[in-house]
Amino acid sequence: MQIRLENKTGKRSGRFVVYEYGTDLFGYVYVDKFRGRDRGRMVSRWLMQDLGSLVRLLDHEIYKRETENYENVTLAV
Repeated sequence: MQIRLENKTGKRSGRFVVYEYGTDLFGYVYVDKFRGRDRGRMVSRWLMQDLGSLVRLLDHEIYKRETENYENVTLAV
């Protein structure tokens, strides 16, 4: 699954951050963070043992991006 945030204001217009998360074959929870403008590059990778850590990490990361005027553009399916 993924969460995509885009900035549509000022000098940072067009920049995005994508958080991809899921579980691997061994049951660990992972989060990969991509940033960029046209093409993204991976800037961080986290590996956690439980879903509580995933929720806390995403809560903190999304809060930081919202203070920088990033908006959620993920389509709900």
